[in-house]
Amino acid sequence: MTAFSANPPPSRHPREWLACVGRRTLRVPRLTLHILVGVAIAAALGPGRQRRYVSTCPLVWWSRGLCQILGIRLQTSGAVCQGPTFFVANHISWLDIFCIAAVCPTHFLAKQDVAAWPLFGWLCQRAGTAFIRRGDDNGVAMEQLAWRLRQGERILIFPEGTSTSGETVRRFFPRLFQVAILARCPVQAIALRYPRRDGRSGPHPTTPFVGDDELLPHLWRLLGEPAIDAKVHFGAIHTAPHPSRDVLARSTHAEISARISPPQIPPVAEALEK
Repeated sequence: MTAFSANPPPSRHPREWLACVGRRTLRVPRLTLHILVGVAIAAALGPGRQRRYVSTCPLVWWSRGLCQILGIRLQTSGAVCQGPTFFVANHISWLDIFCIAAVCPTHFLAKQDVAAWPLFGWLCQRAGTAFIRRGDDNGVAMEQLAWRLRQGERILIFPEGTSTSGETVRRFFPRLFQVAILARCPVQAIALRYPRRDGRSGPHPTTPFVGDDELLPHLWRLLGEPAIDAKVHFGAIHTAPHPSRDVLARSTHAEISARISPPQIPPVAEALEK
């Protein structure tokens, strides 16, 4: 059975299946219209002659609309660094881009694969996303990102290099932090979580975009989901000059990990015994 099948899965209660169908019936037309509006805006307000993106406001507006259509409830904490900033965040899903953009106007660094996604890739390009090819010597790309930061723009990267299930945070690649050192700009970590809403611990089972997942089937599943919580926490601001890219990678990784997988506190009785 494909992801677009009209028959209810045998493991799903008929009432849940009907609710899923109802949500898709309401959301698909709204999403289609929203995408068409986004295409029109992107075509009209794309990059200028010098590849400068004057405003991130259209991306913020469009991202908020997408979150509303998909039933994503954004919850933020911490203060966003103002001015040119190098943001780093953990990576769970393609939704991360729009959840963060909805509350923090910024441009993104993404894998080259994203540029080939149907329509979404084109929208990301027109919104000022920079792309990097895994395994290549991206020295020129790093210099371009540093130049954009010096011009007053803001950049966000996902230094894990891939998406995860959201249960833990993979090692950060220090090489990407060289951009912040070149630009001598502040660095701020963003911890992103999609918790379950059924009272159980762990990340939301549908939001992760990992492994062999494809964009359209994953989007189809999300369109059938009830409300999804997205918690976005802005951590400490690391001001320049920075000690080294390795120190930046370790410190921001520790900040995000503490939010995603906080250390378990032993019961009082066990703590007293120790």
